[in-house]
Amino acid sequence: MNPIVLHTGISNMVVLFNAVLGGWGLLKYFRNQGVDSSYWGGLSLSPILGLVQLAIGIWMLTLGLGSNVRFVHYLYGALVVISVPATFAFTNGRDDRPMALIYGAMCLIIAGFGLRGITTAPLH
Repeated sequence: MNPIVLHTGISNMVVLFNAVLGGWGLLKYFRNQGVDSSYWGGLSLSPILGLVQLAIGIWMLTLGLGSNVRFVHYLYGALVVISVPATFAFTNGRDDRPMALIYGAMCLIIAGFGLRGITTAPLH
């Protein structure tokens, strides 16, 4: 399988998945709900998708692909991976209603990081 196709597909998945998670978090907030186990499960997949993206990116680099990517591309990728765990650490794992808003907003920001990461990569 072509690693460029995989990397592009996963990047689109990162953006769409986090946009859906963001909308879900905002919906939970406006319904006066906190973060439940279903939402935690979705949140846990966000950095995992980022790590899969990282692994494919490293694979591409070993093949000599993507060597002309701007450095900021890697920074946006790192933000995708660390945003949810960092938010969890800073909020001490709280799961009340305000956390649904915080995680919803964070996931929308992660989707923005993903979009920005896509725009910093050269066209293939």
